[in-house]
Amino acid sequence: MTTATTSSHASSPSPDATLQFYGDLQRAFDFFNARLFDAALPPCLLTLRSASREFGYHHTDRFIDAQGRLVDELALHPGFFTLRPVEEVLATLVHEMAHHWQAHFGRESKSNPHNREWAGKMRELGLQPSSTGLPEGRQTGRSMTHYIVPEGRFIQACRELLAGGFALRWFDRHAPRTGYDSAKRQQQLRDAGVAVAVSPEPANTITPISPDVSVVIEPPPARENDRVRYQCPTCDTRAWAKAGTDLRCGNCDVDLVSE
Repeated sequence: MTTATTSSHASSPSPDATLQFYGDLQRAFDFFNARLFDAALPPCLLTLRSASREFGYHHTDRFIDAQGRLVDELALHPGFFTLRPVEEVLATLVHEMAHHWQAHFGRESKSNPHNREWAGKMRELGLQPSSTGLPEGRQTGRSMTHYIVPEGRFIQACRELLAGGFALRWFDRHAPRTGYDSAKRQQQLRDAGVAVAVSPEPANTITPISPDVSVVIEPPPARENDRVRYQCPTCDTRAWAKAGTDLRCGNCDVDLVSE
C-alpha cells in the first residue's frame, strides 16, 4: 500500500460526485432487485458509513420523513470499496438486500440476524453464508459473512451488470483500520476451491492519477490501551484505570479488583 502525501488537486472535482456515487449504488440495487428478487424489494435509503469495521449492514425502519413514512437503511462501508474487488463489494450489497428481503417478506430474528431463513435465501441468491468466509464456516450466527458461489445466480447477474458498463467511480482514500488483505483473501478462496473470476485488482493498486497523490492513506497505528476495568466485588460499581491503580468503592468501602 502507498502512504500519504500532500498535494493539490490534479484537476477540479466533478460537480456531480454525490449524484455519481449514490447513483451508482442505486443502479446496482435496482439491477439486483430485478435480477435476483423479482423486483419485489421496497425502496430503502442507501447510505455510506465508515465508523464500523463491518462491510455493511441493514437497519429496518431506520429513517422517517416529515409525513411519518419509515424507510429501511442499507449501509455500506466505502473504505472497503478501495480494498476489495468490485464483485465482492456488490456481493455485500446483495448480502444486505437479503436482510432487506427478510425484513419485509420473512421473519427477522432479533437475537440472531443471520438465522436459517436468511441463510437459505443467501444460498438461493448464490452467496454462501459462512462465519469464516470459507466453506468450513458456520452458516448461521450473529457474526456472519459469505463467499460467492462459483457460477451461482449472484455472480452471473454481477457479470451482466459489469458487462453493461457498471463501475464504481469514487474510492475512499482513507483505509479502514483493519488487517483486511484482498490478495490473501483471494488465495484462501482458491485454496478452498471456491474462487470465482473477479476484477484483476482492487482500487488500492491502481496507478495514481498524479505521482503526487497516493491512492490509499494508511491509518495511523492504534494507540495501545493500557487501561483495565475494575469492579467492586460486592456491588455493580465499575471503573476504568491504568493497571495497578488503587481504587476503592465509595459505597462498600472495599478495594475494586481488576477484571
